[in-house]
Amino acid sequence: MAQPVLISDRLTAAGFRLAGVRALVPDPDEVATVFREVLKDRQPVMITAELTRHLPDGLLDEAVHRADPPVAIIPDIERKREPADMGESVRRALGVEA
Repeated sequence: MAQPVLISDRLTAAGFRLAGVRALVPDPDEVATVFREVLKDRQPVMITAELTRHLPDGLLDEAVHRADPPVAIIPDIERKREPADMGESVRRALGVEA
């Protein structure tokens, strides 16, 4: 089984490392480069919602839709920025009211 990779801030990374996740803590100007490199490894990728703002337009959407490897957007430990509510997005797309 492939080991997941987390791209996050230092504090969030510390918690995930305790769970055995490979955690990377890039500087803001390195996020896009690190993200592209991790995708090449074809291991599941998690990235905090806060760091996604440092990715070029379209890169994250393309990676999520391609799903090879799977990409998940998660909140950081301080919940500075929340990822989109996928359940709500699906319900809206299907026209189902919650």
